[in-house]
Amino acid sequence: MVNNNANAEINKEIIVRLLNEVADEYNVKILFCVESGSRAWGMESKDSDYDVRFVFYRDPKEYTLINPKSDVISAAFNNKLERSSPEGCLVDMQGFDIVKFSKMLSSSNPTVIEWLNSGILYCGERPKEYVEFSQKHFNFISLYYHYKSMGRQNYLKYIKPQNNLRTPKKYLYTCRGIISSIYVKEHLKLPPIVFTECLDELNGEKIISDEIYYLLNNIIDNKKSQLEKHPVDNLEILDEFIEEQLKIDEAPVKRHYTMPDYFNDVITPIIHSETLNKESQDD
Repeated sequence: MVNNNANAEINKEIIVRLLNEVADEYNVKILFCVESGSRAWGMESKDSDYDVRFVFYRDPKEYTLINPKSDVISAAFNNKLERSSPEGCLVDMQGFDIVKFSKMLSSSNPTVIEWLNSGILYCGERPKEYVEFSQKHFNFISLYYHYKSMGRQNYLKYIKPQNNLRTPKKYLYTCRGIISSIYVKEHLKLPPIVFTECLDELNGEKIISDEIYYLLNNIIDNKKSQLEKHPVDNLEILDEFIEEQLKIDEAPVKRHYTMPDYFNDVITPIIHSETLNKESQDD
């Protein structure tokens, strides 16, 4: 998302302070918090917002309520660090309750898999069992089709039509989806979160051409000095590459894998930790 606050300075301490305000407002505890989106992927623009994502948990009693509270928390802040609407905000926050997050992870949801592997950790600690699942036990086919669909949707909506919606961002989102699907198919593992690292590997293995490799790296470098909505003309070379890849439908070879039976063993101690600590203090 683009924001109108390119000169605002944000650092880890500010993110954590805003996050703590949200946690206090909703009376939740934060398990961990990361950056997602273009900044985590290493292809942000001058005016890119901060996509802050977190996992939270509540007091154990709240998980037994007939009418439980929401398992999603959203908040947005403008360049004055005041609450604002998500559109045009500087800091966009979204968090999932640990139970919801765990269910999504168990079904190999690509979004939460990327949270667990983001290179930008603001606070907390990601459970090692969850990180292991996200790297070794996920469903390859689900991830492949997610990335392929992400590339297709961006291409058909923003690039192929003759409109003014083509931007470096849309080209990169399209190509990241397509190239990540290629990586999953070829390596049967999670693609590097930083897009240039994915490009480096596939180019080194001659899976993507030098022409596409250098063109995408050039777009990334230029994007860092431009605004999000900077329009561009159609890039014929990339269009041909995208069209060619979208015609290919070769999912990874299906394999059987055992679903780890440890999610409950991870969740229970976490949501009971505050209660246990309080009881110990009372004693």
